Amino acid sequence: MADIVRDCYAVNATEEPHTTTRDMSMVPEDLAVWRRRQDAGEPNPWSDGLRLLADDEQPAALDTGYLTAGDLANPDIAANVRAIEETAALITWVAEDEDEGQAFGYWRGPNDLPLAAAPVVSLDNEGQFQVLRGTNLSEALSDEYGQWADDGYPGLVARCRSQGVTISAEDPAELPEPTVSPTPAEHHVARYRELLAGS
Repeated sequence: MADIVRDCYAVNATEEPHTTTRDMSMVPEDLAVWRRRQDAGEPNPWSDGLRLLADDEQPAALDTGYLTAGDLANPDIAANVRAIEETAALITWVAEDEDEGQAFGYWRGPNDLPLAAAPVVSLDNEGQFQVLRGTNLSEALSDEYGQWADDGYPGLVARCRSQGVTISAEDPAELPEPTVSPTPAEHHVARYRELLAGS
């Protein structure tokens, strides 16, 4: 959220928490595979900068320690910070890219979807939420990182499958687009406007 001061004005111009402890007893199968490999000191298929988070660990993208008292006295900024926090509290965070300042998790949303049914989402260091394509974390990350990997999406898919992880599409364009309402971006903007109106 390094650019949250600027971003609050972008939120205000578009149409577009508390932290809860989650039961991770039903960890998705592919996440369990990558956690075991990380615990064993083995790399993941996507990036050296990508790290899986411990249960209930919050990603650095949510840090607001750089904001000054003057920043937080601004109603726009204060409302945006709180709206991001409240939206982030509805996500089970499972990974972050420390080089890119990007976090990944499962959008449970206000309906508290089980992880198996929750779409994978990202949060960047500008405070922007996005729903990612794919049916699991591995598909979403392979789609994201396939744009930059030397061997592209096919190479990432091959490395996932070599660990017994299911990838449903040979081409990233064929990955399903999750349909969920509200999306985290929609929830963020709605809460921002409600908070700003009440300030």
